[in-house]
Amino acid sequence: MPGGLIAETEHWHADHCIGPFGIGAVVLKTKSHIENVWELPPAVAQELGPFAQRISNAIIHGVAAERVYLTMWVDKPPHHVHLVLYPRYPQDPRRGLDLQNGLLSEGAPSNREAARAATSIRSALEASG
Repeated sequence: MPGGLIAETEHWHADHCIGPFGIGAVVLKTKSHIENVWELPPAVAQELGPFAQRISNAIIHGVAAERVYLTMWVDKPPHHVHLVLYPRYPQDPRRGLDLQNGLLSEGAPSNREAARAATSIRSALEASG
């Protein structure tokens, strides 16, 4: 992934998303093959909230985002839980579905932009303890 692993827990990985969710989008992926949120074992589910909270905070501080949206994608192989945390920047007037649709039409950021954002997010995460 561009910029390498951002963070991980016992059950989750966080990497910069390679899809069309903009610079600073992070995908949270289960380490084991789990296709649906309702199938998460208790230990995996228990880690999700705090991990998503930490990564969202790191996105806000690492890439100067104003808000972080959360969406889930499972419809392409490999079929397992992919939660995408993607930033909305203060200078972008789009909100909600307008933002998501706009990002989808713009396509994925370059690997270089994604790697730079991953490094900034990882640094913000490390600074927050």
